[in-house]
Amino acid sequence: LFFLKVSNKMTDQQMDDAKQQRDQVTGNLNDSEVSEFKEAFALFDSAKTGSVEAEDLRRIMTILGQDCSEEEIIDALGVVDKFSSGRIDFPSFLQQFQHKADDNEEEIMKEAFKTIGGGASLTKEHLKIFLEKLGEHLTEDELNAIMTHADKDGDGVINAEDFRTVFSNS
Repeated sequence: LFFLKVSNKMTDQQMDDAKQQRDQVTGNLNDSEVSEFKEAFALFDSAKTGSVEAEDLRRIMTILGQDCSEEEIIDALGVVDKFSSGRIDFPSFLQQFQHKADDNEEEIMKEAFKTIGGGASLTKEHLKIFLEKLGEHLTEDELNAIMTHADKDGDGVINAEDFRTVFSNS
């Protein structure tokens, strides 16, 4: 009986340690956000090594409309790469997306909308091109489903208000 109590206590301690470690990595992100970032990270981890390297980061930045020099990529890696490995692991990647008290959600929405469609209303073609740059090749039915879900006013495009409505509810 004593052995079981000690064993259970150690298990509880290990569980507490694991939870604390998880909370340090995920910070104030909810489970849904962590899951979404894990999916995004997996898209850019082209070699499936569990880390994103300079070439992967360059591709990410290009997709986001940023033409970065090699020096800028190395500098960006240096900010996140705590171990100077030339790679970003998932916990380091995740920490870059922690919510900050002064985050302006409206500005974040505007920037995301601009990144995907250049600031214009998003057509199915905009969506398709953006997702293909991310390595996602959706069927016509899948694209139609996204458009139907996101086009709140039914005008055939995703305007800024549709975008804000969809993403503020996710």
